[in-house]
Amino acid sequence: METKSARTPEIRYIALGAIAAFLYGSTVFSLFFAMPLQTSWSRGGYRAFLVSLAAALAGVAAWLFWQYRGLPLGGVGGLLMMLSLPAGLAGAMALVNAGFLAGLPLVYRILTGSLVVIAIALPSVYSLFANPDVQTFLLKGIEEMTRTMDSVGGEGYAGAVLRSNLEPRVMLEAARRVIADAFAAVLFAFTFAGHWFGTRAAGADAPGARRLPALSSFSVPGRLIWAFIGSWSAVLALRLQNLSDLRAAPVLEALAWNAALAVSFCYAVQGLGILRHLLERVAPTGPLRWTGILLVVLLLFNLRTGVWTAGILSVLGATENWIPYRISKGVQP
Repeated sequence: METKSARTPEIRYIALGAIAAFLYGSTVFSLFFAMPLQTSWSRGGYRAFLVSLAAALAGVAAWLFWQYRGLPLGGVGGLLMMLSLPAGLAGAMALVNAGFLAGLPLVYRILTGSLVVIAIALPSVYSLFANPDVQTFLLKGIEEMTRTMDSVGGEGYAGAVLRSNLEPRVMLEAARRVIADAFAAVLFAFTFAGHWFGTRAAGADAPGARRLPALSSFSVPGRLIWAFIGSWSAVLALRLQNLSDLRAAPVLEALAWNAALAVSFCYAVQGLGILRHLLERVAPTGPLRWTGILLVVLLLFNLRTGVWTAGILSVLGATENWIPYRISKGVQP
């Protein structure tokens, strides 16, 4: 007969899987789905990960079936497509932790894992957008929203301007372009966050936590600076009037934007690491070290300051290739 102490780890990993399913079902925090799965891997290895994954996918499937019953999502095929995102995120965590990639820098391992998510999830997203029933459903939702906003605009010039910018099909196409230009970069960012925070949540004594660098010593491989410069050069080049024909190709613009945003995210994390290092020098102990980082994070999530803060952090991280901000403590860029 199995003892209570032997069952406890399994129950813990099942609970982490349930938390992952809850995060996905919350919609707002759905992309943090992989975080509890990474915690399971860091604590108990791939067997614990599989237990959590089975519980998580079962919970997500049940939630999707209940939430979207009766909606035009293509029956079982549509359900499987919607499961592709959590499945892809789980696959990314498995690949990031894979032993045969252990010799690669963290950024390259996460990049490899992200490609798995993108390859699995992106076709499903485009298939859903291409489904006529789904398009009709989305257009109805947009039309209801625009009618509400139109009533707020009222008559006169302001109302006319508002109505001219609320054409449902134009808004649907704009949403499709935004998803194309940022989808891969967002998945990369959440794969990174899932691995980082999931490992930290496992505790300092977890086997996986020992392989994760401290934030103050995190750095991006030096050769990635060429991807940073090249991708942003491509984004700027596509803005030029002389290259308007290239800009008309959505694939090129999507590739440029996704690459630029993904690499910039890496350097933004490095910028946070530099700030953390400097705060540790100013205040080796006490709350100032975390207060400064918390303030920066709050600025990132503010609508007015978020873009500027992210840009400054990215530039700070990128310029460490030439300015040794942390060399005094032996941390090489």
